[in-house]
Amino acid sequence: MFPARTVAPDFRLVETLNLGTGLLVPALGAARDRLCGELVARGVTPILCESWPDLQALNARHRADWFPLLPKPSSAPAFWLGLVDGEGEVVATHAVVLVDCAASSFGAKLADLSLFHDGTPPHGEWSFVASEAAHDTRGSVAWIVAGWTRPDWRGAGLFHRLGELVRLVALSHWNPKWVVGLVDPETVPVWSGRGGGRRRLEERPGILYHQNGVGRLPLHFMRLSRHAVYMDLGLPAGPSW
Repeated sequence: MFPARTVAPDFRLVETLNLGTGLLVPALGAARDRLCGELVARGVTPILCESWPDLQALNARHRADWFPLLPKPSSAPAFWLGLVDGEGEVVATHAVVLVDCAASSFGAKLADLSLFHDGTPPHGEWSFVASEAAHDTRGSVAWIVAGWTRPDWRGAGLFHRLGELVRLVALSHWNPKWVVGLVDPETVPVWSGRGGGRRRLEERPGILYHQNGVGRLPLHFMRLSRHAVYMDLGLPAGPSW
Protein backbone atom coordinates (compact mmCIF):
# COMPACT_ATOMS: atom_id res chain seq x y z
CA MET A 1 0.00 0.00 0.00
CA PHE A 2 2.85 2.39 0.86
CA PRO A 3 6.39 2.54 -0.58
CA ALA A 4 8.83 0.59 1.61
CA ARG A 5 11.35 3.43 1.41
CA THR A 6 9.19 5.69 3.54
CA VAL A 7 7.13 3.38 5.77
CA ALA A 8 8.51 0.53 7.88
CA PRO A 9 7.47 -2.94 6.70
CA ASP A 10 6.11 -3.81 10.14
CA PHE A 11 3.60 -0.97 10.29
CA ARG A 12 -0.08 -1.60 11.00
CA LEU A 13 -3.10 0.48 10.11
CA VAL A 14 -4.53 2.11 13.24
CA GLU A 15 -8.08 1.79 11.92
CA THR A 16 -7.84 -2.03 12.07
CA LEU A 17 -5.88 -2.41 15.34
CA ASN A 18 -7.09 -4.94 17.89
CA LEU A 19 -8.00 -2.85 20.93
CA GLY A 20 -8.14 -5.81 23.30
CA THR A 21 -11.04 -6.82 25.50
CA GLY A 22 -13.07 -5.18 28.23
CA LEU A 23 -16.01 -2.89 28.80
CA LEU A 24 -14.34 0.12 27.22
CA VAL A 25 -13.41 -1.51 23.93
CA PRO A 26 -16.59 -0.50 22.01
CA ALA A 27 -16.20 3.12 23.14
CA LEU A 28 -12.47 3.08 22.35
CA GLY A 29 -13.25 1.65 18.92
CA ALA A 30 -15.82 4.36 18.22
CA ALA A 31 -13.37 7.10 19.25
CA ARG A 32 -10.63 5.47 17.16
CA ASP A 33 -12.90 5.30 14.11
CA ARG A 34 -13.91 8.95 14.54
CA LEU A 35 -10.31 10.17 14.77
CA CYS A 36 -9.11 7.99 11.89
CA GLY A 37 -12.02 9.21 9.75
CA GLU A 38 -11.19 12.86 10.49
CA LEU A 39 -7.54 12.31 9.59
CA VAL A 40 -8.31 10.36 6.39
CA ALA A 41 -10.62 13.23 5.38
CA ARG A 42 -7.56 15.49 5.62
CA GLY A 43 -5.60 13.28 3.25
CA VAL A 44 -3.50 11.15 5.63
CA THR A 45 -3.64 7.57 6.92
CA PRO A 46 -2.68 6.74 10.55
CA ILE A 47 -0.21 3.87 11.02
CA LEU A 48 1.43 2.25 14.05
CA CYS A 49 5.05 1.07 14.12
CA GLU A 50 6.96 -0.57 16.98
CA SER A 51 10.44 -0.05 15.49
CA TRP A 52 12.26 2.76 17.31
CA PRO A 53 15.18 2.68 14.82
CA ASP A 54 12.68 3.50 12.05
CA LEU A 55 11.53 6.56 14.02
CA GLN A 56 15.17 7.57 14.59
CA ALA A 57 15.87 7.24 10.87
CA LEU A 58 12.83 9.36 10.04
CA ASN A 59 13.96 11.98 12.55
CA ALA A 60 17.44 12.05 11.00
CA ARG A 61 16.01 12.55 7.49
CA HIS A 62 14.00 15.55 8.67
CA ARG A 63 16.59 17.10 10.98
CA ALA A 64 16.26 20.48 9.24
CA ASP A 65 12.77 20.93 10.73
CA TRP A 66 12.70 18.43 13.61
CA PHE A 67 14.75 18.51 16.81
CA PRO A 68 16.76 15.37 17.67
CA LEU A 69 14.68 12.80 19.53
CA LEU A 70 14.99 12.61 23.28
CA PRO A 71 16.85 9.41 24.18
CA LYS A 72 14.98 6.48 25.68
CA PRO A 73 16.15 3.31 27.44
CA SER A 74 16.41 0.42 24.99
CA SER A 75 14.53 -1.74 27.49
CA ALA A 76 11.48 0.55 27.66
CA PRO A 77 8.38 -0.59 25.71
CA ALA A 78 7.44 1.96 23.06
CA PHE A 79 5.63 2.53 19.78
CA TRP A 80 4.95 5.42 17.45
CA LEU A 81 2.13 6.56 15.23
CA GLY A 82 2.67 8.19 11.87
CA LEU A 83 0.41 9.95 9.41
CA VAL A 84 1.13 8.92 5.83
CA ASP A 85 0.15 11.06 2.84
CA GLY A 86 -0.97 9.88 -0.60
CA GLU A 87 2.65 9.54 -1.74
CA GLY A 88 3.56 7.17 1.11
CA GLU A 89 5.51 9.79 3.06
CA VAL A 90 5.23 10.08 6.83
CA VAL A 91 4.26 13.71 7.46
CA ALA A 92 3.54 13.67 11.21
CA THR A 93 4.42 11.56 14.25
CA HIS A 94 3.68 11.01 17.92
CA ALA A 95 5.46 8.35 19.97
CA VAL A 96 4.89 6.93 23.43
CA VAL A 97 7.21 5.23 25.93
CA LEU A 98 5.94 3.17 28.88
CA VAL A 99 7.69 4.14 32.14
CA ASP A 100 7.38 2.13 35.35
CA CYS A 101 7.28 4.69 38.15
CA ALA A 102 6.12 2.36 40.93
CA ALA A 103 9.38 2.47 42.89
CA SER A 104 10.66 5.85 41.71
CA SER A 105 8.64 8.86 40.55
CA PHE A 106 8.73 10.28 37.06
CA GLY A 107 10.53 13.33 38.44
CA ALA A 108 13.15 11.18 40.13
CA LYS A 109 13.73 9.24 36.91
CA LEU A 110 14.14 12.55 35.11
CA ALA A 111 16.62 13.79 37.67
CA ASP A 112 18.79 10.66 37.68
CA LEU A 113 18.50 10.29 33.86
CA SER A 114 17.15 6.73 34.07
CA LEU A 115 14.16 8.05 32.11
CA PHE A 116 16.49 8.44 29.13
CA HIS A 117 19.14 5.74 29.50
CA ASP A 118 19.85 2.18 30.61
CA GLY A 119 22.82 2.16 32.97
CA THR A 120 25.27 5.05 33.22
CA PRO A 121 24.26 8.16 31.22
CA PRO A 122 26.74 9.83 28.84
CA HIS A 123 29.31 12.13 30.38
CA GLY A 124 28.11 15.74 30.62
CA GLU A 125 24.40 14.96 30.43
CA TRP A 126 22.30 16.18 33.37
CA SER A 127 18.78 17.15 34.42
CA PHE A 128 17.34 19.47 37.06
CA VAL A 129 13.71 18.88 38.07
CA ALA A 130 11.85 21.50 40.11
CA SER A 131 8.39 20.31 39.02
CA GLU A 132 6.38 19.08 42.02
CA ALA A 133 3.88 17.38 39.72
CA ALA A 134 6.66 15.38 38.05
CA HIS A 135 7.87 14.21 41.46
CA ASP A 136 4.27 13.32 42.45
CA THR A 137 3.71 11.19 39.33
CA ARG A 138 3.95 7.50 40.20
CA GLY A 139 2.64 4.22 38.84
CA SER A 140 2.48 3.27 35.18
CA VAL A 141 3.18 6.29 32.98
CA ALA A 142 2.81 6.74 29.23
CA TRP A 143 5.40 9.33 28.22
CA ILE A 144 4.50 11.09 24.96
CA VAL A 145 7.45 12.12 22.78
CA ALA A 146 8.36 12.89 19.16
CA GLY A 147 5.46 15.19 18.34
CA TRP A 148 6.32 16.43 14.86
CA THR A 149 4.50 17.67 11.75
CA ARG A 150 6.24 18.34 8.44
CA PRO A 151 6.22 22.10 7.75
CA ASP A 152 3.99 21.91 4.65
CA TRP A 153 1.34 20.05 6.70
CA ARG A 154 1.31 22.39 9.70
CA GLY A 155 -1.99 24.14 10.22
CA ALA A 156 -3.92 21.23 8.68
CA GLY A 157 -5.47 20.13 11.97
CA LEU A 158 -3.31 17.03 12.41
CA PHE A 159 -1.42 17.60 15.67
CA HIS A 160 -4.18 17.34 18.27
CA ARG A 161 -6.08 14.56 16.48
CA LEU A 162 -2.91 12.47 16.24
CA GLY A 163 -2.19 13.24 19.91
CA GLU A 164 -5.64 11.97 20.92
CA LEU A 165 -5.11 8.86 18.81
CA VAL A 166 -1.73 8.02 20.36
CA ARG A 167 -3.20 8.41 23.85
CA LEU A 168 -6.09 6.16 22.87
CA VAL A 169 -3.75 3.44 21.61
CA ALA A 170 -1.63 3.79 24.77
CA LEU A 171 -4.78 3.22 26.84
CA SER A 172 -5.65 0.09 24.89
CA HIS A 173 -2.07 -1.25 25.09
CA TRP A 174 -1.13 -0.42 28.69
CA ASN A 175 -4.00 1.37 30.52
CA PRO A 176 -1.49 3.69 32.26
CA LYS A 177 -2.34 5.67 35.37
CA TRP A 178 -0.86 8.85 33.85
CA VAL A 179 -0.03 10.28 30.44
CA VAL A 180 2.73 12.89 30.54
CA GLY A 181 4.74 15.07 28.20
CA LEU A 182 7.75 17.40 28.34
CA VAL A 183 6.76 20.50 26.40
CA ASP A 184 9.26 23.01 25.02
CA PRO A 185 8.35 26.70 25.47
CA GLU A 186 7.61 27.19 21.75
CA THR A 187 4.96 24.46 21.86
CA VAL A 188 3.20 25.64 25.04
CA PRO A 189 0.82 27.94 23.08
CA VAL A 190 -0.29 24.94 20.99
CA TRP A 191 -1.58 23.29 24.17
CA SER A 192 -3.08 26.39 25.80
CA GLY A 193 -6.81 26.05 26.27
CA ARG A 194 -6.84 22.39 25.21
CA GLY A 195 -8.66 20.08 27.63
CA GLY A 196 -9.65 22.80 30.11
CA GLY A 197 -9.09 21.68 33.69
CA ARG A 198 -8.51 18.07 32.67
CA ARG A 199 -4.92 18.70 31.56
CA ARG A 200 -2.22 20.07 33.85
CA LEU A 201 0.41 22.07 31.98
CA GLU A 202 2.79 23.94 34.23
CA GLU A 203 3.12 27.63 33.40
CA ARG A 204 6.86 27.70 34.01
CA PRO A 205 9.54 25.36 32.68
CA GLY A 206 10.24 23.39 35.85
CA ILE A 207 12.64 21.01 34.11
CA LEU A 208 16.08 21.80 32.73
CA TYR A 209 17.67 19.01 30.72
CA HIS A 210 21.07 19.12 29.07
CA GLN A 211 21.00 16.71 26.14
CA ASN A 212 24.26 15.65 24.55
CA GLY A 213 24.70 17.22 21.15
CA VAL A 214 21.68 19.48 21.61
CA GLY A 215 22.30 21.67 24.63
CA ARG A 216 20.20 22.91 27.52
CA LEU A 217 16.44 22.39 27.11
CA PRO A 218 13.92 24.20 29.36
CA LEU A 219 10.78 22.04 29.49
CA HIS A 220 7.25 22.37 30.88
CA PHE A 221 5.72 19.32 32.55
CA MET A 222 2.27 18.26 31.28
CA ARG A 223 0.14 15.53 32.85
CA LEU A 224 -3.23 13.90 32.30
CA SER A 225 -4.78 11.23 34.47
CA ARG A 226 -6.23 8.10 32.90
CA HIS A 227 -9.74 9.46 33.45
CA ALA A 228 -8.79 12.81 31.88
CA VAL A 229 -7.75 10.93 28.74
CA TYR A 230 -11.09 9.11 28.76
CA MET A 231 -12.89 12.45 28.98
CA ASP A 232 -10.79 13.98 26.18
CA LEU A 233 -11.86 11.06 23.98
CA GLY A 234 -15.52 11.46 24.94
CA LEU A 235 -15.50 8.20 26.93
CA PRO A 236 -17.13 7.69 30.33
CA ALA A 237 -14.66 8.29 33.14
CA GLY A 238 -16.42 6.75 36.13
CA PRO A 239 -14.70 4.71 38.87
CA SER A 240 -15.86 1.44 37.25
CA TRP A 241 -13.23 1.90 34.54
